Amino acid sequence: MEEAQGRKVSMGMDRGVQMVSIREIQQALVDSEQLESVNEKCDDVKHLFCIDRTHGVSVANGDARINCTNGMTGQKIKRCSADGNYGAEEDFCVSNEINDILQITTNSTELAEKLPQLVGKLDNISNSQNNTTPGNLQASLTILQAFSTVSNVSLEPVVVEGFLSIVDSLVDVKAQSAWTSVKIENKNSSSQLLKSVEDFTRLLNPPNQTFNIIKPNIQLKGIKIVPGKHYEVDFGHLMINNRSVTNNVFINKTNLAALSNGSLVMSIAFLTMNDILSPPPTSNYKLNGLVLATTAELKSIDIVMRFMPLDSTLAQASAQCVFWNLNNGSWDTEGCKHEINGINIICRCNHLTSFSLLMSSITDFEEPPWLRMLIYVILGTSQVSLIIGIIIEAIVWKNLTKKTTSLARHIAILNIALSLLIINTLYCTQMFLKPKDISCKVVVFFFHFFLLALSFWMFTLGLLLLYHLVFLLRNYSRTSMMLMSFILGYTGPFIIASCVFVKSHLKDHYIEKKICWINVKQTDLYYSFTLVPLIIVGMNFLITFFAIVKMLRPAIGEKSSGQQGDKNSVKQILRCIIILTPLLGLSWLLGFIYVIISTGYENV
Repeated sequence: MEEAQGRKVSMGMDRGVQMVSIREIQQALVDSEQLESVNEKCDDVKHLFCIDRTHGVSVANGDARINCTNGMTGQKIKRCSADGNYGAEEDFCVSNEINDILQITTNSTELAEKLPQLVGKLDNISNSQNNTTPGNLQASLTILQAFSTVSNVSLEPVVVEGFLSIVDSLVDVKAQSAWTSVKIENKNSSSQLLKSVEDFTRLLNPPNQTFNIIKPNIQLKGIKIVPGKHYEVDFGHLMINNRSVTNNVFINKTNLAALSNGSLVMSIAFLTMNDILSPPPTSNYKLNGLVLATTAELKSIDIVMRFMPLDSTLAQASAQCVFWNLNNGSWDTEGCKHEINGINIICRCNHLTSFSLLMSSITDFEEPPWLRMLIYVILGTSQVSLIIGIIIEAIVWKNLTKKTTSLARHIAILNIALSLLIINTLYCTQMFLKPKDISCKVVVFFFHFFLLALSFWMFTLGLLLLYHLVFLLRNYSRTSMMLMSFILGYTGPFIIASCVFVKSHLKDHYIEKKICWINVKQTDLYYSFTLVPLIIVGMNFLITFFAIVKMLRPAIGEKSSGQQGDKNSVKQILRCIIILTPLLGLSWLLGFIYVIISTGYENV
């Protein structure tokens, strides 16, 4: 024994590393000065174990456990991290009241006889004392599992309501930290709770055709099957993360025909369970919907669910309908399909269990090489065409700008071409930049600015057209016309782009985290990037419509020329549309729709 206590514990392989004996460590646990000495000796290799006067010694990534006091069962645990420091103490002690119920559940006969009383007793304990410590939480889960194994009994709604009241307290936000500890001890704890709720609620024998049990964190709604009627349940206006969420469950009457008349179909909405269930294995995805469980006497029934995403900024195109696989304790997509319906995701599955919605901040779309090559070809063609157009403008500039209105019009056309040339160049540049680089922010800022400038110059051109149609005999000086054009074309875009940049830069959300692109998940960025140009395009549509109507209106004293006149009118309309569509940016409507879809943000 003395030899064992005198053994040295090697703290490393280097010769310079000191040795510490087991006797020194034991003495250190009761002597403060000795503990400090041991810590100094172990300073270079303290990552190998943790030392604590109460919990003793534990190797790194292990844990130290001591038995509970005051007559309670269980243990108190401290976990030793890789850097040689104990974490906070985790209280796995079980209160005497909960332990008494736990002992009764080991006797199946007594459990079946006293089930309603035991549910009521545990419900009272949950409301009167803290059952959200790791120990009480784990014991309560074991008790609920035992409750759900009872068979051949019919329970009154008040008993099931008491059971759900217990569950409600266990999944409350105050129990989140306890769940973290419990899931380390038992990886299947969340699956255990879901299965217990599904199995126990099947014992319900409601007196009415429809029934509801509403708790703050869990809601149950269901019906007794009636031939020829659909099953439809709404969970409406649930407040989650300060967002009102509405969900719907639907089963067609033809699918319900397989169930016996009077059998129960129930849906259960867990408002906080998505914070408890294990995260999906794909790091980019997160749970973005309620956890909805639907039960019936048969599981192989087609079901349709409408989920409203909890976080509207995530990409709808990344949505996946998933169910919680009780066999392996993870999310699974087997037997489920989805479709997008406005802001909602419709999930269609061919079985019943607990379902939810996975979504990501990015889509899974991978751009094929041919599409990227096509983009480069189109951008290259556009650049060459714009340069040729600018050169032609420079050559014929003097002959085309003799009149004031003509000068203003060609200045607008030239600035539209220059803005588009710069936008194409910046777009190609941002593909090769990293989002954390300062150069990325500069490029994205000027891309945003010249995109707005392009839209405002198109609007300027539209206003010049409107001015020319309405005020035929009124002329402004060249200086006034150019000054107003440049103020409208560049001042407005600069103010908008600068304000958005400053506000977003201070909050550090101006740039996407994964790509060098403006973070249109943010509402202010989204609207300035897409809505402002779209409004201008819409106003140019009205100007174009007004121009067509103005051209088709016969002059004073002019008579209709019949069929020939109709043909001329059609030609005038086509000529007007062909000329004004590119100049006023009407075709950009399709481009903005593509940008919104391709980036995956339906932030409306």
